[in-house]
Amino acid sequence: MNKQSFHQFTLLTIVNSILSFLVLFSYKIFSDGIKINDFFLWMQFDTKKFAIYLFILFLAFISTAKGQRKIYNKLKEKYTWVLVLLKYLLIFLILLGASIFINFYFQYFQTLKDPLLTHQWIGGHIKPFFAGVLYLLIIYILIFALVGNIYISTLTTSLVLLIIGFIHYNKLNLRGEPLYPADYTQINHLKDVIPMVKEYISMNQVIFLVLIVLVVGTLIVFLPKLRIALWVRGLILVAALIMIYSYTYFPNTFMKAFVEKNNIEIVKWNQTYNYQTNGFLFGFVSNLHVEGFEEPEGYTKQKVEDTARKYLKSADNSSETGKKPNIIYLMSETFWDPTKLNISFSEDPIKNVRELMTKHTSGQILSSNFGGGTANVEFEALTGFTMSFLNEGAIPYQDLVPQKKFIPTLVSDLENKGYESLAIHPGSKVFYKRNLVYQTLGFDEFLDEGTMKHTERTGAALINDESFTQEILDNIKNHEKPMFIHGVSIQNHMPYNEKNYPEYPIEVSGLHPDSISQVKVYTEGLRRSDLAFKYLVDQLEEIGEPTVVVFWGDHLPVLGGDYSIYKEAGYHDKDPKVRELKYFETPLLIYSNFETEKYDLNTISPYYLAPVVYDMIGQEKPGFYHLLDQVRSEIPAMKGITKLGNDQELLTKLTKEQEQLLDDYKLIQYDLLIGNQYSMELLFSKKK
Repeated sequence: MNKQSFHQFTLLTIVNSILSFLVLFSYKIFSDGIKINDFFLWMQFDTKKFAIYLFILFLAFISTAKGQRKIYNKLKEKYTWVLVLLKYLLIFLILLGASIFINFYFQYFQTLKDPLLTHQWIGGHIKPFFAGVLYLLIIYILIFALVGNIYISTLTTSLVLLIIGFIHYNKLNLRGEPLYPADYTQINHLKDVIPMVKEYISMNQVIFLVLIVLVVGTLIVFLPKLRIALWVRGLILVAALIMIYSYTYFPNTFMKAFVEKNNIEIVKWNQTYNYQTNGFLFGFVSNLHVEGFEEPEGYTKQKVEDTARKYLKSADNSSETGKKPNIIYLMSETFWDPTKLNISFSEDPIKNVRELMTKHTSGQILSSNFGGGTANVEFEALTGFTMSFLNEGAIPYQDLVPQKKFIPTLVSDLENKGYESLAIHPGSKVFYKRNLVYQTLGFDEFLDEGTMKHTERTGAALINDESFTQEILDNIKNHEKPMFIHGVSIQNHMPYNEKNYPEYPIEVSGLHPDSISQVKVYTEGLRRSDLAFKYLVDQLEEIGEPTVVVFWGDHLPVLGGDYSIYKEAGYHDKDPKVRELKYFETPLLIYSNFETEKYDLNTISPYYLAPVVYDMIGQEKPGFYHLLDQVRSEIPAMKGITKLGNDQELLTKLTKEQEQLLDDYKLIQYDLLIGNQYSMELLFSKKK
């Protein structure tokens, strides 16, 4: 078979395959009266019958190949324009088919690979689904116009989109949180991220993807060319660019009415619901044009200053005892109490921390994240700002903090009081832009994995907590001035596989063997963190310098996809309001090696930590912390719409006083973080 004959054969195969599918699709829709989503459901659940019908139709069409060739040759001789139209139609059908396929798989990933839920969603959201297909079709047309080869452009675009969908699936499955455009600001940190998540990507998936690419890539060489004139590509490119821009930024373009007619309603304040309702595609696209922190109504210098002055009277009455102990913030990676699971442990993995919690100020931290997002919890603890005022998916360290030259924080306030400051993170200094962020927050020095002295590694080749602790102690010993040290550990980061540690002294029972394996590894990491913290406490007692250590877990660990181990262990609750607490509370301990008043903090948010510490050591508080005190007196913990009252019960309705406090808090936070910092001189003490 020569090349021309092969091209004709391939073209006939493609055309007759498409015709067979269209005929079968039309028959099922119009004759059986089923809906489009029912057709796709039938395809998936009655695959054998679908394949047989499709093959019979294909054989019927291909049997007329000789007649088709005659028609083709006649059109080629006398009606070339008809062939041109058919070529454009074929190109369109290929791109349309790819768009439907990809949007189906986007929703398949959104429902965590549940085919029934996928079809149910499509059936109940036909308009949003095909509005998404149209969006994808424009993308495919745009790439085709740029590349010029229908096969290469379709294959590469499909691969990229499938990878995006697969990343979304993994994030949603592991952390219960959708993929946001802002997540791609971490793209340059792939070398740091891949080792942490590679355990959740199977080799079979990689091999299958590579084989598909190789097979299709080989076929492309032999497929007939479907090219269009360069000037036509230029026109299509311009039109596609206009449409993709208008569609992407639909709230401000002529596409707004079209989007609204297709029942797409963006829910900014609840991104989980946003993605569930509008599908992954429009959930993701809607976050392309969302500001991290929207300006409060009536933001003016006068209003900000008037609001700030309301909290200066109580600040003027505060007193300072003269104590300047070292202050250590120690945020421990995924430190949590696994004995809350309904399973058995041969030994308490956090027995030292637990014992210290009975003797010192302690409670629970209401983390802003589950399974990840360490930097957001860190942001709250250092700044006194809450993530609750920011749009879901915002990463302040990536998007907001670097835009300012300086933001007043606990760091800068302590430096004004004569402290030296140091940040320690035993990972990459550029992760979450910490090298830039820490400068903006006012740190004197930052030690990362490349500048630390103690870098022994265990547990997925990450610097262990023992080395991390020794680094803290060295810096306490080697500085004459009182120190503020902010440390973010990394030892207990996922994945939890049995190669992490040489032995596992704590036995775990009550789960499936695969689940026990993960919990056992996680538990061993906790045991080692607990011992490292005991070593820190013992050494601080020996050194004798007055020191306060604020120790807490940044978030709960990922234990199985879609909370599977939590569910298996009886920890999951059907009530989402209850889950908003259970999956976000981590242990909090404030230890001091000198006498301080012991508080039972119950559950509080990280942004209250600094005022609490200042109260314990009798340190003069800036006006901003008095604002935080008043907010905490009404709402001790807040994460998004979840708010706890003084009785530690969920607040279902706020009083006018509580609403006003939150409005004041939001206004001041916006001013200091995003705005013109009108309140800075009023609410933060000047350098002494």
